[in-house]
Amino acid sequence: MNNFDYLCGMMNIVHISDTHGFHRNVKVPFGDVLIHSGDFTNRGEQYQVEDFIDWLVSQPHRYKIFIAGNHDICFDENHPLNEKKIEKVLMGEHYYPSKPSWLNNLLDNLPDNVFYLENNGCEIEGVTFWGSPVTPWFYGEHWVFNKQRYEIQTTWDLIPDGTDVVITHGPVQYKCDYVAHSQFFAGCSELARKLEFVRPILHLCGHIHGGYGWAYDKNTEFFNGSVLDESYEVKHSPWEIELNKDYREVKVLNK
Repeated sequence: MNNFDYLCGMMNIVHISDTHGFHRNVKVPFGDVLIHSGDFTNRGEQYQVEDFIDWLVSQPHRYKIFIAGNHDICFDENHPLNEKKIEKVLMGEHYYPSKPSWLNNLLDNLPDNVFYLENNGCEIEGVTFWGSPVTPWFYGEHWVFNKQRYEIQTTWDLIPDGTDVVITHGPVQYKCDYVAHSQFFAGCSELARKLEFVRPILHLCGHIHGGYGWAYDKNTEFFNGSVLDESYEVKHSPWEIELNKDYREVKVLNK
């Protein structure tokens, strides 16, 4: 894709999520921007984080964006399972919330074309992105970035109006969020209401493996990019999405 295409607001986005250590088993098509919406590890294991970032950096896409998910434990500096917090508590020392030093070193040394988002955003070739790992409470004592539904709105209030692409680990309610085995729509109703005001062109998520799919309303197109099914086997293809910002148009290239 050349500079003229970007001036016309055109961008090819490849979206994946919930690889859980199987990223190297996924056949990823080429595009301008590769986006991973969280859960690239099983439990935030250092070797899986390091391998994932090594793999992501090596991908040929011009830009890469990723967020953490509820399984990526080491990324949540406030969670009781944070390894640095456990170490400090066991030694009787005061814990100041922070990510492990090895992780901070990785994130601080990402190439200029790789973006890690955690309740913040970036702009690429005139297209604005905002990302968050936060999901509604779901076994939050075991997983991370969980917020009770009554307090989660404080996170969604951070999404700037007019953001073009919102990336969250979890889906909005009733859009690619159905958990069949419990007959439950697990998406966030507060996020759904917020996006009605923000009016992003795209919302990209994962988290609910069985919710892999594509939905839309009058303002936004929603994609759940979980490549693993509910049995944690690689079954779903990455989404290939052509975004035309100027006309707020989306074309799905692989369906």
